[in-house]
Parts: sequence; C-alpha cells; structure tokens
Amino acid sequence: MKNRKVSIIIPVFNEYSIDHFISALQRKVQDYNVEIIIVDGDKSGSTISKLGKYDVKAIKSEKGRGTQLKKGVEYSSGDILLFLHADTELPDDFFNIVTNVCANISPYGAFSLKIDSGKPLYRIIEIFTNLRAKYLQMPFGDQAIFVKREAYFESGGFSEIPIFEDVDLVRKLKKSGAKIHILKETVTTSSRRWESEGILKAMMRNWYLQILYFIFNINPHNFKKFYRSHK
Repeated sequence: MKNRKVSIIIPVFNEYSIDHFISALQRKVQDYNVEIIIVDGDKSGSTISKLGKYDVKAIKSEKGRGTQLKKGVEYSSGDILLFLHADTELPDDFFNIVTNVCANISPYGAFSLKIDSGKPLYRIIEIFTNLRAKYLQMPFGDQAIFVKREAYFESGGFSEIPIFEDVDLVRKLKKSGAKIHILKETVTTSSRRWESEGILKAMMRNWYLQILYFIFNINPHNFKKFYRSHK
C-alpha cells in the first residue's frame, strides 16, 4: 500500500490554530507517501504565511471552499485525494485505511464523524450525521471524503460554489454507480463552529439550508449570507 500516494488537500481562511494542526498532521504522515496541500482563501496568505517550517505545498486562491479545493487538486499528484477540514483530525492509521478502501472496496469513501466535546447533544448530531452518510450515501466534508484521482476527474470534480461543494461532489461521484464506502473508523472534528454560534442555532441554520438545497434546489450562491466562513 505504501507505493500509493495520498494528497491531503486542506482549504483554509484565517485559521488561528493552523500551526498546531499541521504539526500533528505531519507526525501522522511521516512514514507514508503523503503530500499536504494548504489552499488559503485569503489573498494576503494570512494562514500559509505561518507554515514556512513545514513540508507542505502552500497555495493562494480565491475564497470559497469549492474553489479552493478545486485549485488544490490542480496542484496535487496523489493517486488518492483526501479532502480535510482544518479543524478535523484523522485517525493514526488513516493511510492504510484509505488506500485499502480505494484498492479493494470502492473508488471513494468517507469516515464516520466524532465531535470533540463531551456534551450529550453532540452525540445526537453524530448519530444523525453517521446514519445519513451510511443509509443515504451522503457524507459531508467534515467526514474527510476521499476519492481515487481518476474517479474524481471522471465525475467533473468540485464546482466553484461557496457551500455544499461536498454534497455536489458526492452527487457527481454517485452517478458512476459505485457505492460510497462509509468507514466505521472516525475522524474527530472540533465543536468550535457549533459553540461559536450556539449549538441549536447552528443546527437549525444547517437544516434550513439543507432543505433549501436538497428539496427546493436553490442555488448555493444564494446561501452565502447565511453561512459564516471558518475562522
């Protein structure tokens, strides 16, 4: 499996904790054939300017997660593309897990979700997130979606939209007919985005936007004012 190469592509914008995040990630990838690509949506490079001591590809881009991820792919060289949020931690054995799935099970997949908080309400969010991913075949970006390079390009890749770029990509991938493999292994994501807005407020906002997108097919560009950028 080690002869396979994984490109980890991370969109960022004003990430205050990027140093700690990249330091931890590099320890996990040091024994594997992995490249880390950071795509900064701030044209001044406010985040990537902090990464000079790390072995990463640092790229500037127009702001917007879909746009940033698409650009990151253009600079990648991996056989497998793994899309990671800057507040999400991969399991230690992620490389073997991901390469095994892509070699033997499915050309794409995602992890189950765990939220880094002891509050009981987050266990409910985890349950619904993981049920949606498994039974509706609809993982979101905070579940570290990964895909074989050729499958990504055959699907058409990311659309340059401000949100739901993850859902849009998954829909494209599903058209090939292969099931998206949802792993029992988890990634751990920070609770910061729920805590900063309030858990219930963030949940209601997210459900409202999902209804508009999934049921009424509203253009995601119209959601920009409702959705705060990650900071």
